[in-house]
Amino acid sequence: MAYGKLRKNVRKPNLFIVGAPRCGTTSLYSYLKQHPEIFFTETKEPHYFGRDLTRTGSMYNYTLEEYLALFSYVKNQKIIGEASPHYLFSKSAPHEIYKFNPASKIIIMLRNPVDMIYSLHSRYVYSGNETEVDFMKALKLEEYRLNGEKLPKQIDLIEKLLYKTYVYRLPEQIQSYLNIFGDKNVIIILFFQFISDIKKIYKTTLTFLGVDDNFLPNIARKNPHKDTRSKIVRNMLKSSAMPLGKFRARFISKPLGITKLLYDLNSRRTKRTDLAEDVRFALQNEFRSVIDQLEEILKKDLSAWKNNY
Repeated sequence: MAYGKLRKNVRKPNLFIVGAPRCGTTSLYSYLKQHPEIFFTETKEPHYFGRDLTRTGSMYNYTLEEYLALFSYVKNQKIIGEASPHYLFSKSAPHEIYKFNPASKIIIMLRNPVDMIYSLHSRYVYSGNETEVDFMKALKLEEYRLNGEKLPKQIDLIEKLLYKTYVYRLPEQIQSYLNIFGDKNVIIILFFQFISDIKKIYKTTLTFLGVDDNFLPNIARKNPHKDTRSKIVRNMLKSSAMPLGKFRARFISKPLGITKLLYDLNSRRTKRTDLAEDVRFALQNEFRSVIDQLEEILKKDLSAWKNNY
């Protein structure tokens, strides 16, 4: 990707929430977006970077010009950001982002890996990326999906279905961002700390970004567990979202929110079934070495992630 020839007067993003998914990234994006010194794209997850990610269909296929158009409404904001939670999966994304803007700040959010992938599976069943509704069966399909087999027709990014692989890559990927951008330009937020004291973590994040840390956003839960009313309607919306968005962008830069409204009308909030204790125990044992590595990198006690409590 050539980053040198940018449109006149376009300011580059300098903040990236790179993941992980289902770890509070949508909530933090929403809260930061309210700050007068911070701009975030209306399209939360452009996933422009990460050339090693396997895109299918029309989703996430932005040209540089189209990507920069997402920032057309930037005014005098000090921080310009976007949030694409699979940048943390991509090995090339940290290098690409640094080449694009070496002055970037990076936000990484993490939670217990077992909870993360269980929540992720539910989310992708809802969005149509996942067609196997049984969590354990979906995990067993991963060995096939790594080879491009047994993929849902509606999948837009194959790596979304590589649940365990995402977990296994976390230590290496986090270390890569720390090595490339430096400790002072990367903040790592743990989900359980975030939800236990949102205001405190928010203030810490604002200090990290160098903006007014006295600002308080309207705090409401974002991205709760949902189910879809009609899979047919969901699939139609999913297949048409990107093409319609690009067509609209020819005339109006800012999204109108029609697609989101239709998604909301076709959704209902539900309570997710708790993960079976034997499954949780087995996965926690499987991910123990990963969590040990994360403890070393983060210099934090993550024993709660290793034990069934």
